[in-house]
Amino acid sequence: MRKILLVLNCLFSLILSAQQQTDSISENTLKNTSEETLKETPKGTINDPSFKTLLERVIKNDKMLNIMLDTRIDYQAKFNEQETKESSFRGNTLKLWFVGEIAPGFRFRVRQRLNKPQIPMRDNYASSTDHAFLDIDAGKKLTFRVGKQSILFGTFEFDYNAADVYATSIGCNDLDFYKTGISAAYKVANQTLNFQVINSDSPQFTVEKYRSKSLAGIFLWEGSLFNDVIKTRYGYGAFQHDANKYYSWVTVGNQINIQKFTAELDWYMGDRDMNYGDVVQDPELGSRHVRDNAVTVNLTYDLGKVKPILKGTWNKRRDQLNSGSYINGAVQAAVEYYPFTDPLLKNLRFHVMYAYNRTNYNGVYNNLDGVDGHQILAGMRWLVKIK
Repeated sequence: MRKILLVLNCLFSLILSAQQQTDSISENTLKNTSEETLKETPKGTINDPSFKTLLERVIKNDKMLNIMLDTRIDYQAKFNEQETKESSFRGNTLKLWFVGEIAPGFRFRVRQRLNKPQIPMRDNYASSTDHAFLDIDAGKKLTFRVGKQSILFGTFEFDYNAADVYATSIGCNDLDFYKTGISAAYKVANQTLNFQVINSDSPQFTVEKYRSKSLAGIFLWEGSLFNDVIKTRYGYGAFQHDANKYYSWVTVGNQINIQKFTAELDWYMGDRDMNYGDVVQDPELGSRHVRDNAVTVNLTYDLGKVKPILKGTWNKRRDQLNSGSYINGAVQAAVEYYPFTDPLLKNLRFHVMYAYNRTNYNGVYNNLDGVDGHQILAGMRWLVKIK
């Protein structure tokens, strides 16, 4: 807290000093200022003409502001033995990132989607705003984050940038990713302990009449063992459903790194309300209380310009009202290719992916035949620094 007050006091003093100096200089004095005097002005100080305005300082200082463009476009097709359900080009990602440090210990990030509707939410941010937060360091070990931020579910699948994921588990696919609130991260011995309180107004967690006041509490352990050979993301979250009930989620992620090989094992389990009528061929089903279980195994090998990826998922959704359930298993194989070394193009990649999935039904849905599905995807992703 002392550090925060000290930084704020210094900023305030600098602003007052600059204002007083500006007021004391007349227009004639400015006209008569010699080139020699300007040359004597120390470069990079607040009196340097090139740094007179905050905008000029931000433009010249990459540490204060970085702007990045993140885009991905794919051709994707989904089909089974009977029909082709989808065949089209699709802009999956189009985002602008604004990231910087306005003072030591004060960092910000704003990430805006340009291909998503600007729908106002309970927190007054648009649904197209992924991030709008400020990080404040309170010492070397403790950091507070305030604003709209990623929800701190565990697992590594959930932690990936969406532009780097091709097919997800049932657990990850239907969860919200971003909410407004406050979080604290405490670092000790290469481990980070996170606690987060956020709005919990998603229809899958909260009844409609309670959405204006529902909150969620989440704990996440981000671990690193044996010099990053083993990493963990273990989380637990409780989401208010109404005045008397919470929906709980357990999310566990393990990662093993051996030279260029990475293996990840993730598990999700939790309750929520979902309308899965399209899966069980019942358009009249409506929202139901379900319990989801999902396991993913993700294997990658970094060959430099080429990165093969193999992923398997197992998903089970059980209706808590009628005990019906369905199980979906899937496997996907993908290859990423990074052909360029130029700094502006090094993050441009091409990718192809094929996935197969099978859905089987149990309980009251046992009369339904199993369904096979196929997906083909090919595209390009580019993350470029434009400032």
